[in-house]
Amino acid sequence: MNTAGEQLDGQTLYERQKSLRMTYASRPGPTVVAIDLQVPDNIGSVLRIADAAACERVIFVGTSDIDLNKVHKTARNCESLVNWTTTTHEQFIRESANHAPLVAVEITTKSTDLFTSELPDPCTLVIGGERHGVPVDILDLCDAAVHIPMYGVNGSMNVTHALAIALFEWRRQHAGQPLPT
Repeated sequence: MNTAGEQLDGQTLYERQKSLRMTYASRPGPTVVAIDLQVPDNIGSVLRIADAAACERVIFVGTSDIDLNKVHKTARNCESLVNWTTTTHEQFIRESANHAPLVAVEITTKSTDLFTSELPDPCTLVIGGERHGVPVDILDLCDAAVHIPMYGVNGSMNVTHALAIALFEWRRQHAGQPLPT
């Protein structure tokens, strides 16, 4: 007796998702701001995760020379499904008020546990680069910071994994709420 069901093949899954996208008026997910990402696999993963969470927009800040062929491999065509742009640190700082409230996904001296924090709707989730996280000048612009509680010896995880957890926690918190007017 198979109580878990059968795994969907690629075409069936594609048709299911396409139908959901066209018929289900879900609330848009947060804007994602990714600062200083340098690894093409991570850039592609951000776009794939943003599509999965129906994010309105992704802004890559300080990410230069994007190898679109490598991004495409990981994004699996999501780079054509998600509204995304690149900008400089200076331009983002000038325009940051347009994206408020900004919530950093970062361990800081004032960050709160993601799972006990109320994430605003709408909001912009800010993630930092692979090596140094969210830079101080952008962290200073954030209205809040949330962290994912870690129980092992290692105190961090891949930036794209952290983004996925934060986006789907935002989705969980705002499921069933009416669409913003």
